[in-house]
Amino acid sequence: MSSTTVAQLEQIAALSDHKTKTEGYKQLLNTLIAAGECGGDEAALRSFIDHMIEERTPLVVSRTLLSSFANDLSRLPPDTQKSIGHFTLDKIQPRVVAFEEQVSIVRLALADIYERQEDWREAARILIAIPLDSGQRVLTPEEKVQIYVKIARLYLEDEESVQAEAYINRASELIHLCKDHGLNIAYKVCFARIMDFKRAFLKAALRYYQLSQIVEEHEQEQALKFAITCALLAPAGPPRSRMLATLYKDERSQRIDIYPILEKMYLERVLRQAEIAKLESMLRPHQMAKYPDGTTVLDRAVMEHNLLSASKIYNNITFEELGSLLGISPERAEKVAAAMMKEEKVGAAA
Repeated sequence: MSSTTVAQLEQIAALSDHKTKTEGYKQLLNTLIAAGECGGDEAALRSFIDHMIEERTPLVVSRTLLSSFANDLSRLPPDTQKSIGHFTLDKIQPRVVAFEEQVSIVRLALADIYERQEDWREAARILIAIPLDSGQRVLTPEEKVQIYVKIARLYLEDEESVQAEAYINRASELIHLCKDHGLNIAYKVCFARIMDFKRAFLKAALRYYQLSQIVEEHEQEQALKFAITCALLAPAGPPRSRMLATLYKDERSQRIDIYPILEKMYLERVLRQAEIAKLESMLRPHQMAKYPDGTTVLDRAVMEHNLLSASKIYNNITFEELGSLLGISPERAEKVAAAMMKEEKVGAAA
């Protein structure tokens, strides 16, 4: 098949009429793609790519045909897409400046395959190599933001929040120029998730809450639940209390399974072990991260909340009694109380 394809390519290349030549290449490409859909030999497609990239093939022709090929790549079986896609990128590399648009289309197609296979990191790596600021072609702010946000989302799926933040920061510089509602929502979702991963829970709670008011109705409840969860995990203090009040007073919160815990925290009531266990079961892995002292985010949030609640009940309490109430040692209770008093989260009278 490959030798036959090479012969056909040479026959088309010998044609003098530009239009006839282009049509000949298109017909051959359609035949090769159709064969590829049925599991045909990859060698023929590779020969076609080799021929298109040769310098003797007029650039206007090769660009047109490689664009058609890149757009048809998704018609091939996934393994063939990956094999031919990577082959094309390798072959084009020496002349990448001449084929930036075609390279971008191939990379987008490859990234989609890896994303469907849940190989998030590889999908992100392929997108990162798309030239966005080379000067050879002009991309709109929305086109750039779309790629930055997708890279950030892929890294978040792989729980690589540092890498995700780097690309969402690039999107932040351009997002004000984007009018596409869906793209703005996707950006805000990524930003909220990054704050969540960074354990900036109060910021994440606010972002999720804002999203719960602008996303599609079937997504609002999930965004609201994320907002409540992050607010519960946030450090005790006036800003958290204000966020809890906002969430508690939102009538939609009553439909969320985590609402009883929100209510107790807002009303500054001590959380019991069964309630803590229920909240823990709802947390995602990154929200269970441990601090250097071995405590989790939840441990610290609950300790601070229960200590603050105790300060509303008791005018005087020993560290032994406080430790028993919080489920920790008296020494640990003393350290937590001292830290909260230093940060003015609780009065010294507690």
